[in-house]
Amino acid sequence: MTPLKDRKNALEREFFSRQDEEAIEKLRSKNAAKARRTALKEAAGISNESVLEAIEGAGINAESLTALSLIPLIAVAWADGELDDGEREAIQKAAQAHNAGDEVSKLLGSWLSAPPADSLMESWKAYIVELKATLDPAAKQALRDQLIGGAREVAEAAGGFLGFGNKVSKEEAAVLDELAACFDD
Repeated sequence: MTPLKDRKNALEREFFSRQDEEAIEKLRSKNAAKARRTALKEAAGISNESVLEAIEGAGINAESLTALSLIPLIAVAWADGELDDGEREAIQKAAQAHNAGDEVSKLLGSWLSAPPADSLMESWKAYIVELKATLDPAAKQALRDQLIGGAREVAEAAGGFLGFGNKVSKEEAAVLDELAACFDD
């Protein structure tokens, strides 16, 4: 072979090698995304792709699914535009009770530092609509009681003015009603 032909062959091999590497990486990435979606689908117990997409869009994956149970608490805590120490403590206590791992702690940290986007609550509502369709009436009532009860505890954690008066603000009561309405048929 001539040096020119050798160089041509070497360039072709390099070109196709790079393309093969890129194709393999795209395939790996696609397979990893599919595996994450499958894990989330199994952990969440739902199959509606648009709901799963909304949940993933909110930064929630199978490992952080526990965070879904904290969303009503976050929504109530930020209802009046402020997060006070009592609400923060009640949410952190709930996270500890759920054995929240690193993924949940990261999400929770961001949710406690600034009000989350409205899309977070919309994702939660979509999840609940999908989930409650799979539950028998007793399980649905138990889930409702657990989630609304936890949210009410956070709302009451603010304690009114100097511990007197209504413990739940109008804004918090409105969010509690919105949460409860998600369980209505």
